[in-house]
Amino acid sequence: MARSTAQPLQSVSRPKQARSERTLQSILEAAEELIEEKGLADSSIPEIVRRAGSSVGGFYARFKDKNELLSAIEERFFRSMSALVDQLADGQRWTDTGLPEIVQVCASELVRIARERRNLIAAFLQRVTDDPDTRADALRFRASVSERIGRLVLSRSERITHPQPEVAVDLGVQFAFALMLHLVLMGEVRAAGRVLSDQELATEISRNFLCYVAPQESS
Repeated sequence: MARSTAQPLQSVSRPKQARSERTLQSILEAAEELIEEKGLADSSIPEIVRRAGSSVGGFYARFKDKNELLSAIEERFFRSMSALVDQLADGQRWTDTGLPEIVQVCASELVRIARERRNLIAAFLQRVTDDPDTRADALRFRASVSERIGRLVLSRSERITHPQPEVAVDLGVQFAFALMLHLVLMGEVRAAGRVLSDQELATEISRNFLCYVAPQESS
């Protein structure tokens, strides 16, 4: 998945020179890689700039501190996730596809992202706790995902038997997100005394969603 974004980030001043823009992108890429490998606390600024082929001075020419860097990474992350959701929610992609397969693919993508980018999401969660603006951004993103995926699911309204389809779909997405937060924080999801594989987890999220929204589709 491409992580760079064509549009300038709003959370960091846009460099005037192409070379400075390349340095900025290199720092962001290096920081993302290190955070995903080692977590935020163990990703030092000297190590980030060393991997980026830059310098500590170059870092502070663009970011006030590590928190400002994380804010820019967070903006990139939400943009890339929004693009992924747009692809998933594109109705033309699913013209001849039933609701169970749509839900399974969406659940698999959710688990994949939570697993692959776990340390990065954990760093964002810390900011969500400490920063009201970050918390508001996260809630807006979650609501946006629910709205777009909801439109796709509700396009199969003839299959939905819940008396309040919009409420059911929104809560179904929130249930799935809550389970992914558990996966990010704990590193695993246990059920019946054992750790579920990612494939099992995606299947159970899908089954839970369908049982809630459209029970006849869950068999």
